[in-house]
Amino acid sequence: MPVVEGSDLVQLQRRQQQVRNICILAHVDHGKTTLADSLVASNGIISQRMAGKLRYLDNRPDEQERGITMKSSSISLYCQDEGEDYLVNLIDSPGHVDFSSEVSTAVRLCDGAIVVVDVVEGVGPQTRACLKQIYEEQLKPVLVLNKLDRLILEKQLEPLDAYFHLMQILEQVNAVLGSIFASDILAREDITKKDNYESALEEVDDSELYFTPSTGNVIFCSAYDGWAFSVRDFAAMYAKRLEIETKDLEQVLWGDFYYNSKKKEALPGAQEKAKKPMFVQFVLENIWSLYDIIAIRKDKEKLPGIAEKLGLKLAARDLRLTDPKLQIKAVLGQWLPIDRSVLHMVVQHVPPPHKISDERAQRLLYPANVELNTLPEETLKLKQSFISCDASSSNVIAFVSKMTPVHVSQLPQNRPKRLTDQELQQRRDEVRRRIEERKQQSEQAALERISQGVEQLSTQVVEEKEADAVQPDGEANEFVFIAFARVFSGTLKRGMELFNLSPKHDPRQPAHRKEGEAPYASRVTIGDLYMFMGGELQLLDEVPAGNIVGIGGLESHIIKTATLSSSLDCTSFSELSIMATPILRVAIEPVQPQDMPKLVKGLKLLNQADACVQVSLAPTGEHVITTLGEVHVEKCVHDLEQSYAKIKVNVSKPIVSFRETIVPAATVDMVNEAIVKTAEDKDISKKIATQQTLNKLGTLKVIATPLPTEAVELLEKHGEFFKELSAIPRNQLLSEKWKTLLASIKVKLIAALQDLQLFGLSSLTPEELVNRVWALGPRNCGTNILLNLSDYEQPDFWSGNAKTSDTDIRSASDPRKDFNSSLVNGFQLTSGAGPLCEEPMTGVCFAVLEWSIQTEGEDLNARGPFSGQVLTAAKEVCRQAFQNQPQRLVTPMYSCNIVVNAEMLGKMYAVIGRRHGKILSGDLTQGSGNFAVTCLLPVIESFNFAQEMRKQTSGLACPQLMFSHWEVIDTDPFWLPTTEEELMHFGEKADSANRAKLYMDSVRRRKGLFVDEQVVEHAEKQRTLSKNK
Repeated sequence: MPVVEGSDLVQLQRRQQQVRNICILAHVDHGKTTLADSLVASNGIISQRMAGKLRYLDNRPDEQERGITMKSSSISLYCQDEGEDYLVNLIDSPGHVDFSSEVSTAVRLCDGAIVVVDVVEGVGPQTRACLKQIYEEQLKPVLVLNKLDRLILEKQLEPLDAYFHLMQILEQVNAVLGSIFASDILAREDITKKDNYESALEEVDDSELYFTPSTGNVIFCSAYDGWAFSVRDFAAMYAKRLEIETKDLEQVLWGDFYYNSKKKEALPGAQEKAKKPMFVQFVLENIWSLYDIIAIRKDKEKLPGIAEKLGLKLAARDLRLTDPKLQIKAVLGQWLPIDRSVLHMVVQHVPPPHKISDERAQRLLYPANVELNTLPEETLKLKQSFISCDASSSNVIAFVSKMTPVHVSQLPQNRPKRLTDQELQQRRDEVRRRIEERKQQSEQAALERISQGVEQLSTQVVEEKEADAVQPDGEANEFVFIAFARVFSGTLKRGMELFNLSPKHDPRQPAHRKEGEAPYASRVTIGDLYMFMGGELQLLDEVPAGNIVGIGGLESHIIKTATLSSSLDCTSFSELSIMATPILRVAIEPVQPQDMPKLVKGLKLLNQADACVQVSLAPTGEHVITTLGEVHVEKCVHDLEQSYAKIKVNVSKPIVSFRETIVPAATVDMVNEAIVKTAEDKDISKKIATQQTLNKLGTLKVIATPLPTEAVELLEKHGEFFKELSAIPRNQLLSEKWKTLLASIKVKLIAALQDLQLFGLSSLTPEELVNRVWALGPRNCGTNILLNLSDYEQPDFWSGNAKTSDTDIRSASDPRKDFNSSLVNGFQLTSGAGPLCEEPMTGVCFAVLEWSIQTEGEDLNARGPFSGQVLTAAKEVCRQAFQNQPQRLVTPMYSCNIVVNAEMLGKMYAVIGRRHGKILSGDLTQGSGNFAVTCLLPVIESFNFAQEMRKQTSGLACPQLMFSHWEVIDTDPFWLPTTEEELMHFGEKADSANRAKLYMDSVRRRKGLFVDEQVVEHAEKQRTLSKNK
């Protein structure tokens, strides 16, 4: 197909019925970019021969080196289907877990997704994550089963075995979809109806949820070999010969049907009657025989005959090819072209932009925790122009999902323009004239040699000066940021003025809807508009609704995402759902201290360019970047050094966050011997911490107890809600939705606190205990509880009415109310930085048993402000109470997925064992000799894990790491062998290092805290190998 002119694509943008926005999603190395190459080649942008090798959309040098996609990139393609012209905006996205945030930015802008699955490796962890995100964003997915050539050449399966294998892969994908759908329905199920025993799943329709080849939403292909087919393609081929209608044949060509040649009809029960299924007989056997002739037997003589039978025209050079892979590409690529099948499926199954579903529009436009009836009428009306996607609408709405950096030289206005014939002729004449001049000069060269030398020197000096003058200007703005956006309503024009709505913009507040007064909205002017064409850009004058666009001139207004609207009645779009949590932190500093301003500027650019990196300034003054994993760190550092800061930087060892907690007293020691408790050990009064204020007039008694796991999970799940709750302005009423949510959390917490151990210090029921919750910590939204068991009446934590300020609490009857906030702040400080290594606490309940103040005739402020004394006392008493209980460190854990063959299994287990990992499962993948191993690995042990794994397994195992959960390290950081059995097992000098203490000391050392270590710990262990003579 010839190269399509940009003007034709611009014309198609206006016809919404003929626009499709799709992204390609898959696990890493399943063939997304190779498939994208084949689709790009269909437009003549790259050669068909180079498709799969060039990886056109991977336009960063490190993407080409590593062979993985690191950012989502878009391209607009033209295609014809059934006589109609279509515009397909295609976004290729990364499959590596470290760049999963790029997937989120792509998914938000699309209406459909091509899910690619490698038929040998099957469904990977990222495939599951992608399907979940597709379901949440309510996109229409279509399935591409890729790498069928591996089943023939690598696995050497027979067509019948391959058919059963393909069925299993399809079932796996559908099972993942089904479980996502079921969990969503059950989560929304109303369990308050006592008399209703029917599951919500019985009422919902899931008929359109699954992938089935007969409906046309599944394609079988080999992207590298350039061929693909759907059941429809073969149904059209065979309909006449088998005397069955095409539509009927589509229904029976996949499945348990066989063809009865006598009756000339398809009958069910192929497996039962030991007959060949029609899919094997009419589809797979043909493809297998072609591969057998061309790639296995290399029988070149039969090629012209095959081409004639299939109605193909092979060029003479195709027949001369010696590489079987290229011959297959030539024959099968013509017979079953990949772009025709894939683009037809996209056009038929992905909805156009103006057919956006009502649920999706509601999910995008209105925040999840807002009741629709509380929104103003103008805001609700916007939904109609949003759904109709009307280009003529006066309401212009666009969503920016990320800012993408583009080198100034790549902008269309800076690229060299093509010369016309007239300009070329002028240049030729100019060259001829110069040649003539040179001839004349050479004749006079002998006379003017000296003067000519002087002239050359002076011109060189002038040129150098000019180059020097140009250079600093080039460095100033080497990168510009283009907003990667989609227009959802109206038409976006160059120079248009819109409002940039930040996430806090709320049309329910009257002030937010007044121009000039709105605190979270700013006016922006739209700069140049661009169409994305892979690594290139094309200038546009205007972009109608339903299209993906690049917007210039917004880099000073938008950091990562934004909602652009012509009206202040529009809400800010819901935030992107991020698949993975950034957890790996490293500190960055310049090698040369004088380059610090350049580093700060570079970090600002990096923060804007990368959707998932978090740049922050630590309390120690270090510049810290938080990333998703090691590959992500390497990419960020490479970008800083090569593009944004252009300076050499030092990268610290990764900073890993820990948590601190307490656990119930142990019943067995480290060698599983039962611990016999004495009466002294059972004395609970030793666990209670008592502290007086500095002037001895206030007394606090506190005991710390571990919270049940259910309570910790509940508080963690609703952390964001409590954070928003604490940020609500004082004396403001809570909405009904929030009151309901608060009440439901309270009910769940009552059930969770049934198992709370209070050592007989309180006879209160769980319900009364929940009513006595004083505060959560740290920062009013953590997983630690301050519980009031004293005679003091604390403010009601669960009150749905307006939050009262501290001045309202104060009363003459109880002087303790004046110092309520001081005590709570003391608890917040302790829970934010525990005694082990000043890391936040988790799952600790601090029960205040006594709080008394003596006020008779005493000056409370005798030794400084009494509020400060209460804060210090509260902080110290909580620390003591924590230290009176068995302390533990909590470490973040990665979930690690590795695909490895049987020979390397032992070496892989050895690497995981050395790093204190836990194997969860190791199952043989059906149809291949590979094992899919899932394990848990502490984040602190994961550095250089991928490199070591590749080294030990000769590059055959490549781990994918993703944050999973927090886990308690069940070793006391201060443990030393004491009993006879422990001494016998661990030795007097404790030869095996205490893992928890090692982690704790490393954090303390990094923070500059005291570390209890001796230079020479065991003198008799030191030995000199060579004696001085």
